[in-house]
Amino acid sequence: MLEIEFPYIATLISGGLAFVLGMFWYSPKVLGTKWSEARGKTGEKAKPEAKQFVISFLLWLLAACFYSFLVDIIEIDVVPGYFSLSCLLWVAFAMPPLLMGALYTGYAFEAVSIDASYQLAGYYVFAVVHIVVNMIPM
Repeated sequence: MLEIEFPYIATLISGGLAFVLGMFWYSPKVLGTKWSEARGKTGEKAKPEAKQFVISFLLWLLAACFYSFLVDIIEIDVVPGYFSLSCLLWVAFAMPPLLMGALYTGYAFEAVSIDASYQLAGYYVFAVVHIVVNMIPM
């Protein structure tokens, strides 16, 4: 029988931090203005609604759950393993749909690049949190 020791703390922290990273990533002083201009969103159209924040937070938690599940199933316990998993997940499951979507919707490459790099950064947050939590003796 498969024994899973699910890392609840690392999952909650990494999902939350990836979401918070997005608040900075898309803030007007970082990449938010460039992203809004590339997407053609200005003024009131550029302001997110509360439900977008709630849904984004829940989706990052879902992604963090799957990341933690894979870490446990694959038995990753070394730093390069966490970052490799982050890169592989991004290359296989995050970046291709973003690029394919851009091909069909006509979104500017600059906006897609901002979105794709945020996804990768979020996966790196997962890796860093898992590494740090695993280093803390409990």
